[in-house]
Formats: sequence, C-alpha cells, structure tokens
Amino acid sequence: MNPILESAGNIFCFIFILVAAYGAIKRIRGLFLFGICFFGICPIIGEGIGYAQDNNIVHLFIIVMFLGQVIVTLPINTPFDEKNKAAMALSNRIGCAILVINLFQGYLILSKSLDLPQQFGFIHLVVALIMIYTVLRPKKDKIWT
Repeated sequence: MNPILESAGNIFCFIFILVAAYGAIKRIRGLFLFGICFFGICPIIGEGIGYAQDNNIVHLFIIVMFLGQVIVTLPINTPFDEKNKAAMALSNRIGCAILVINLFQGYLILSKSLDLPQQFGFIHLVVALIMIYTVLRPKKDKIWT
C-alpha cells in the first residue's frame, strides 16, 4: 500500500473514531453518527483502491457492507425517544449490525486474508468496542440528544 495513502487513512480514521467515541461517551447522537458515518467512508475508499489494484471480488463485498453502514448512520435529525419502542429496538439492531461488520473486517485484516496493514484491523476492532459500549450502556441515565 502507498505510504501516503496509509498515513492519510490512519489520520482520518483516528479523527473519526475520536469523534464517535466522544459522541458515545457524552451521549451526543449527532457527533456519534457523524464519526461512525464518516469512518465508514474510509474503508470504502481503501477497498475501492484495493479493487482497482487486484480486481478481487472480496473488495466489492466489503464496499457494499460499509456502504450499508454509511447509509444507516447518516447524521440526519430524525427525532425519536424512549416512547417509540420500535425505533429503540431498531437502533439496537443497527448497532449490532455495525458491530458485526467491523468485527468481520477486523478479523479479515488481522488474519491476513486481505493485504492491508494490521493497524487497520485494530482500528475496526476499536470501532467494534465503541459499538459494544453504545449497545450495552444502560439507557436510563440520559437520552441521546
């Protein structure tokens, strides 16, 4: 991989992860979704470059997974609260889906199935940890704003 692209990917992923983590800890839904959404764009760009280099169909599968993640995490101002049980259940399922996507991608990178540097695998595992935190954190203490 090109060292300049690798460095840029690391910097942008790190920034977006910090934004998502801050949003998750402070319960600021807009920041959390912004960080997760724009983090999802980084693997799309990286896998697009990977597909252009070796035409491996696995790259397209990963692009579609992360495109779905970007779509469901777009930071739009759709209001929902604890009263809407369907929205709350759906948000937990979306969180679990993002968790599985990032665990799978982290596994693929760390098992050397993809020819990517290992730090990208660890980055995906950090996003999975953030998602575990948001899914398992008790909902009683503060509603997401």
